[in-house]
Amino acid sequence: MKIKILHKIPHALLYSRLVVAILIIIFSFTVISPIIIVTLSIYAILSDVFDGIIARQLKISTIEMRQLDTKIDTVFWFSCLFYICITHSQFLKAHLLQISILVFSELFIIAFGFLKFEERISYHTIFSKFWALLLLWFFIDLILNNSSHYSFIISFWYGIFVQMEILLITIILKDNQTDVPGFLKAIKLRKGLKISRNRLFNG
Repeated sequence: MKIKILHKIPHALLYSRLVVAILIIIFSFTVISPIIIVTLSIYAILSDVFDGIIARQLKISTIEMRQLDTKIDTVFWFSCLFYICITHSQFLKAHLLQISILVFSELFIIAFGFLKFEERISYHTIFSKFWALLLLWFFIDLILNNSSHYSFIISFWYGIFVQMEILLITIILKDNQTDVPGFLKAIKLRKGLKISRNRLFNG
């Protein structure tokens, strides 16, 4: 019984993040304390970290689970973008070009992955994990201070770098794989070589 309950924790964390995304969208249309949105977003990132760690420790991490994790991550970040559109429209207008570039690159990579592999890519690269932290920093900065400068600039340019690496990995790989730490590892995978992965974050 205890083992069955433990095995449900990763999926519970996954779907709780989806609930958070829905709540953020709903709260976009209500007057609510910024602290609540900040708390929800911090929880979402923590759940994203621990669902994978727990699944790997229990040895129940699957390709389907990793792909679902990526899909829910995408929904969560787009819910944050929706919140910004509704509650911080002036910031959106001032940075429309940069935000549009990030959104376009994300959608392009998703589409490119589907065209090449006929399924959602889900690499969970090391650099992308740090991008999530930077995006969280930016999101909290904007919510609490009603403005963001350095956190947005750093998140934007780092995000461009991350998206370029993900696109490069997609080009390099012959077959779709999950948990590819970086493009150098992708080159080894293309050659049929085994790669080392971080036990906590990639395998």
